[in-house]
Amino acid sequence: MNLRERAARDMQNILNDKSGAGTEFFLKPDDEAEFPITGNYGDIGYLLNTDTGEAVEGRTIEAAFSLLSLAKKTDKEPKRGWGFRCKDLSGKDFSLFVVKYEPDYTVGIGRIKLAVKHE
Repeated sequence: MNLRERAARDMQNILNDKSGAGTEFFLKPDDEAEFPITGNYGDIGYLLNTDTGEAVEGRTIEAAFSLLSLAKKTDKEPKRGWGFRCKDLSGKDFSLFVVKYEPDYTVGIGRIKLAVKHE
């Protein structure tokens, strides 16, 4: 097994392990039912100016998941507008939507950039 194959296997294990870094969240394609998928997501509420250390306005919300896990749920690739639902550590539901999808076929992961869905 070469290093790329080992990295791909490790990423699959990390993202799908609910006892470790993996967390269940839900993706909802256009006009279809949502489905659960395990991966990792993060929500950074502000960004720092690296020169001054001061907080600046901004928000970065991203999720990553195994492309193999996605393929087991749908034959489509995420696209702008797909729904994303998750819970924070307190159990509060958050509804977001996909802004951008970035697959990495080298190690078999997908990353989506998300935005808050205002209802």
